[in-house]
Amino acid sequence: MSYTNFDLIEVRAVRPDHKAIYARDAIPAGELLGFFDGKSILVDLEKKDELDDYWWRQSVHLKLIGSKLLCLIPEWEPEGVDYLNHSCHPNARVEEQLYVFADRDIQVGEEITADYRTFNLVPQNIRCWCEGGQCVI
Repeated sequence: MSYTNFDLIEVRAVRPDHKAIYARDAIPAGELLGFFDGKSILVDLEKKDELDDYWWRQSVHLKLIGSKLLCLIPEWEPEGVDYLNHSCHPNARVEEQLYVFADRDIQVGEEITADYRTFNLVPQNIRCWCEGGQCVI
């Protein structure tokens, strides 16, 4: 199970099929918000199209080894930091592919986001959903 500091973070439904994480209290820059966990597997990227889209969206990329990707996949229902969404203007960062930190002070009620391009090793090749759609993630 991924670790999440639920004293600082809460999960909210954004739409019936989409959740996000929000600050339930003021969060200072540098605070550890949580870290990802799951089952480690090695994926042949040449066969990535055979993978379930849900699985792919939930995977955490650890290391690219030629045409193979070492990653974590969830062994249970996502919770907490597993709902970290992308933003072109993030307020959090992912270090060492696992650890989620506040990148700046985060206000109560603010959605907590990270830039997927900084820690996803294999792009999804989809336009981001930020206002203005500034990037491809």
